[in-house]
Amino acid sequence: MLRSLSIRHFAIVDQLELDFEPGFTAITGETGAGKSILVDAMGLLLGDRADSGLIAAGQDQAELSASFDLTRQAAARTWLSEQALDEDEALLIRRLLSRSSPSRAWINGRPVTIGQLAELGTMLVEIHGQHEHQRLGQSERQRELLDQQVNQTLLEQVSHGWQAWRQADQALTEFERDAGDAAQAELLRFQCEELEDLALDKDEFSKLEQEQERLARGDEIRAATRRATALLDQDEQPSTRNLMLEALQALAGVRGLDKHLESAASMLEEARINIDEAIAELERQEDVDEADPARLDQVNRRLQKALDLARKHRVEPQALPVLTRDLRSRLDRLDDREQERLRLHQARDKALAQWQAGAEKLGEDRQRAAGALEKQVGASLQQLGMERARLEIRVEADARLAPSPFGRDRISLLFSANPGQPLQALAKVASGGELSRVSLALMLASGLDQGPRVRVFDEVDAGIGGETAAVVGQFLKQVSSHGQAFCVTHLAQVAARADHQVSVRKALGDNTTELQISALNNSARRQEIARMLGNPDSKRSLAHAAELLAAGKS
Repeated sequence: MLRSLSIRHFAIVDQLELDFEPGFTAITGETGAGKSILVDAMGLLLGDRADSGLIAAGQDQAELSASFDLTRQAAARTWLSEQALDEDEALLIRRLLSRSSPSRAWINGRPVTIGQLAELGTMLVEIHGQHEHQRLGQSERQRELLDQQVNQTLLEQVSHGWQAWRQADQALTEFERDAGDAAQAELLRFQCEELEDLALDKDEFSKLEQEQERLARGDEIRAATRRATALLDQDEQPSTRNLMLEALQALAGVRGLDKHLESAASMLEEARINIDEAIAELERQEDVDEADPARLDQVNRRLQKALDLARKHRVEPQALPVLTRDLRSRLDRLDDREQERLRLHQARDKALAQWQAGAEKLGEDRQRAAGALEKQVGASLQQLGMERARLEIRVEADARLAPSPFGRDRISLLFSANPGQPLQALAKVASGGELSRVSLALMLASGLDQGPRVRVFDEVDAGIGGETAAVVGQFLKQVSSHGQAFCVTHLAQVAARADHQVSVRKALGDNTTELQISALNNSARRQEIARMLGNPDSKRSLAHAAELLAAGKS
């Protein structure tokens, strides 16, 4: 649930703090008063693209924040936990817009990307803009609405099947490209021979780099070895080994008299043994590690060849062994063209058959879901004053369609508003008001218990009036029963059905314009609804407003 919204230096808002309650909240005001600014602010907090033009005039930054109660938002809580952003069941989102730098965002005080903000936003709030109902004319939106009602496992199977088919098809395409181009095949053969001539083993490049540095610094290594050996064991001057032996001899007669002396003597004895082993290792190294210019030259030439081939193939030198294996595999397949072509065709055909089987099952489930959804939408349309309207959700399998992650069905919404009129494409025959009502009916029919608990409607009741508007208000109230609903509206009948009402108006100064928003009590609501009816000072309008409010509570 949305608990609060804070806006600072955004558009024509200087500073604003709003608290919200559960239920249906109507946002009202004169045309052009700035009601949609609240929706814009919410959209930015949910990951919408930022525009520095939304920062208030004369300010360098705009700051937005919102707090949510996640008691009934299991998906959001799980996501926050996975991202290490959780704070019990509370959530605070903050976004900062700047004229001089990209916008920044925080979740529960921790910086996040705008992508993370958008991902979380889809779980929190669903915004239906002023032209949301117009999207019903788009085939993609029609498919999305229907697919909310089908078996989600079938959708996933079809999507995975399409991915498998696509990979198999790409593998065949690449093979045919190589096989059909003699020059390409010859180039591949030359590249294989060149890489196999180098025959670089796994991890060899790193080992060669280490050996190169050791050989190049051989004189430095030998000098350091001789110096270390001399310091540890020499006859002319006191050495570490001799001093260690003298220390042991000094303790030899008394070490048994005190456990601390015995412990110290034991540690010195162990150190002497380690020093003897170190001296022996240094002497062996000095004998073995002689200057080897020939080996250094060999290592340098091998490293240079590896670097040249890596640049040529645009890979890191460490990746050359894998590249050699991959190119050899491609060449071997070309050398046995017919067998490889047959294998790739079979793999693609198998993937296609699996996708087709999944798409067929999905189509059957869509037919079932379409029939059930049609009945539910029809019942809702009757309540919305469209008793004779008909909506058909047509699902048609089209074998001519290329494989896609969504199956092979063409889905369309057909509509007839009046008896005797044939069913036609919804977008072509429905008016704006009819589209709005169909959109609301589909929303209710598709299930309010799915998706976000907070839904925002920005003038989706456009083109509706009279008794139908009251029904729309009741529908929006029904939406809020599953969380919260906010509606920017010009209709008194819709606003009267709300549990809460917020008034938006512009305050004009000599050289300033400021947005003022206030929560209305019962008396102020009656005045505001009377204004929406035509005259806030008319006794008749006030009486009608009181009637609407009373009806809204029943």
